[in-house]
Amino acid sequence: MDWKACVAFDTGGLGDKGFNDLAKKGLEDAAAAGYETAFSEAQGATDYAANIQRLIDEGCQTIVTVGFLQSQATADAAIANPEVAFAQVDTAWNTAGPDFIPGNEDDTPIPPNFTGLDYQIDQAAMLAGYLAAGFSESGKIGTYGGQQFPGVTRFMDGMYAGIAYYNEQKGTNVVLLGWDGDSTGTFVGGDNPWNDPAKGEQLAQALLDQGVDIVHPVAGATGNGSIKAMLDAGKWAIGVDTDQAISLAEYAGAILTSAQKAIDVSVLDVIAKNAGGNLGGEDYSGTLFNEGVLISPYHEFESVISAELQAEVETLKDQLSKGEISVCEYLARGC
Repeated sequence: MDWKACVAFDTGGLGDKGFNDLAKKGLEDAAAAGYETAFSEAQGATDYAANIQRLIDEGCQTIVTVGFLQSQATADAAIANPEVAFAQVDTAWNTAGPDFIPGNEDDTPIPPNFTGLDYQIDQAAMLAGYLAAGFSESGKIGTYGGQQFPGVTRFMDGMYAGIAYYNEQKGTNVVLLGWDGDSTGTFVGGDNPWNDPAKGEQLAQALLDQGVDIVHPVAGATGNGSIKAMLDAGKWAIGVDTDQAISLAEYAGAILTSAQKAIDVSVLDVIAKNAGGNLGGEDYSGTLFNEGVLISPYHEFESVISAELQAEVETLKDQLSKGEISVCEYLARGC
């Protein structure tokens, strides 16, 4: 097929068992469909612009960048190279411009060669939060993120909302440690937030010491260390991005479910769209309704999680899909 599709991966890199690997699967699916492919990997933020330029120089006609942190480099490249189709995982175009205030002179329309691949992962995470609240024995659930930006905090928002909704329905007081449902929480930070499993184990142990029995880490391979720690402690975890009971099969005995993004599907879809002549000018939003986000099967917990709780999660999924309930209704900051 006469179209070259490429992906610029974020820091955390391939082998993260999460969103980079999901984007890689989308690229592999494109290769299997007959597209020529290439990719680049970032060791740090200073690599973003150079990696994108290298892919441009290699003749890439679609370039998908992975991760919110590449926003500026991607926007600059899209504007400077109108003949190349760009897409970005975990980002919608900021039409409000640098000041984030719509309706004034610095507004920036979506370029005709850009597609934002955004995911309402808070919807799927709300289902996981409700499940966790119903399954927890201690009534304490923990979460933390790699860095504080929307692609991370949406997961944490969903967990908070799911727990809050469970408490409303059941008259319970299950609590979430690590995120307040507004703007304050626990984040790894530093120069290696996404690829430090040992740090993830430490963070999980700190939560275990506070009585937490389920952890939802949103920190790439760092979070994988937390899942390992929960397995070692005989406790549980909620995975992120992909079905981590499959991608981290060695830790499946701790993973109740995962809040998933169908990144691989949307990457392949945008490549096919571009090759068909549509270079962009729009954002895609993955929701429960269009199956752009979902929670994974319960695998070995299928017979452990009560039928009643499973049915309640399905009912909540239906309500969220139809817009009868929204995540923001159950956040501390509201809608």
